[in-house]
Amino acid sequence: MPRSLALVTSAALALTLLAPAQTLSLDKTGGGIGDAVIFRLQGPPTAMYALLFSLVEQVTPLPALGITLAISDAYAGPSLAIPGFLGDLDAAGAATVTLPIPNDPTLAGLLVPLQAIANAPPFVVSNLVRVTVQQRGTFAPSLTQPSVPVLGGGVANAADGALLFVGGSGPVAQLYDSRIEDWSPGGVTFGVGLLSQSTGLQDGRVLFTGGLDTTGQPTTAAAVYDPVAQTTTTLTMGSARAGHGASVMGNGRVLITGGFRTLSLSDPLALFAGIQATTEIFDPATNAFAPGPTMLEARALHSSTTLTNGNVLIAGGLSLIPIINIPTVSSTAYRFNPATNSFGLPAFISGARFLHTAAPLSNGKVLIAGGVTLDLSVFLTTGNIADIIIGTLTDCQLFSVGLFGFGTFTTVPGMQEGRAGAAIAPLPNGGALIAGGFQLTIDVPNSTFLINATATADTFAQSPNLITPTGSMAAPRLFPVTAQLPDGTIMVVGGGPAQTEIYQH
Repeated sequence: MPRSLALVTSAALALTLLAPAQTLSLDKTGGGIGDAVIFRLQGPPTAMYALLFSLVEQVTPLPALGITLAISDAYAGPSLAIPGFLGDLDAAGAATVTLPIPNDPTLAGLLVPLQAIANAPPFVVSNLVRVTVQQRGTFAPSLTQPSVPVLGGGVANAADGALLFVGGSGPVAQLYDSRIEDWSPGGVTFGVGLLSQSTGLQDGRVLFTGGLDTTGQPTTAAAVYDPVAQTTTTLTMGSARAGHGASVMGNGRVLITGGFRTLSLSDPLALFAGIQATTEIFDPATNAFAPGPTMLEARALHSSTTLTNGNVLIAGGLSLIPIINIPTVSSTAYRFNPATNSFGLPAFISGARFLHTAAPLSNGKVLIAGGVTLDLSVFLTTGNIADIIIGTLTDCQLFSVGLFGFGTFTTVPGMQEGRAGAAIAPLPNGGALIAGGFQLTIDVPNSTFLINATATADTFAQSPNLITPTGSMAAPRLFPVTAQLPDGTIMVVGGGPAQTEIYQH
């Protein structure tokens, strides 16, 4: 080799070794039959890429390219024949590939692993992605299941789009990576009790508050879990709370509202006496709780929802009529404004309710689903549990902020059965999934409450406001936890079954 060419080659090699390592990432959304799956690549600007699919996962070295695949290269030829599977990344290093999925029900359950290659140079290979084709409007078991059942708790964002499930598996945290549809251990954290709250903070940590302790009574216990450092800091609230609300405000602090200070399931009057109107505010910067303003009405088993403007909507719940302290179910909602540290004027719900669920929608509105209603008028004179008239609601309430900041509720009827403690999760275009829950009744001869859990599900859509049935889950769930996965699907966990399910909308 001429000396000049050798010098050039050596210089190029040195520059390659000194240059920052190139990376290539691959993500997906969709995967419903009759729809499409969308792949998004991010890597070296203007590099040529090839997207490869396979039906087999195996370690496959490609010595000529200096890379190793996690899938077989047997389908490389058919892959490159698909429009968009061979192309160039743009100047920002991005590319989007859309693959239509035929409207063929026999494709349900088909698992397709994929990887991408880019010529940087040198060649780089992306992470593995798995696509499980699923019928739209149905639930299906996740590809793998967690090693420890997830019974409740909360969800936080982790690295690379993974989700961290905490609090609902005792002290075990578990990761779910929707890229490869797989579960893995996530460290040790803080186990929560019934009627507790797990709240994801803006800095990625998770706040656990209250719930029932081992004696069956509300606790002051709280903790903050840091998923990066995998550390748990134990804290103490100013008041014992169970069945309370906890929501992150626009300023990053957490508003904690009401709940039971004491709990008596055998004596309804004592149960109501344990409800409190106090609030606390948690500051993530100091890991400290401070007293907040007192609510006009004591509340427990209510909903607490963060609005797009950073305010928090507190709605419904078991309550006491102010001043005279007569047990009731609330039909009011108040917005807490962190800028003024105060609750505004009330908005009125059509149908007092508690044990309902609520979620913010993509258009800034809030959907409240179902709940339980009570008529206590006869019971308050007789003290006989059999005289409580109880019902589980089949309607939803849609909260909107109107002119001059006033809020209003619109009734949307039509759930296929009454639901309390249902799963609720936003869908695109202001829609929502409402799944599971239970009906609450009274066994009159024995004067006891009965719970009938359900596996059915409904979807809410706007324009016009409409609720329609969708596919059912594999098993009934009450108080399940939902998580919106980065691939656009919704995971439902807990509420009874150990199995996790994925909803493809």
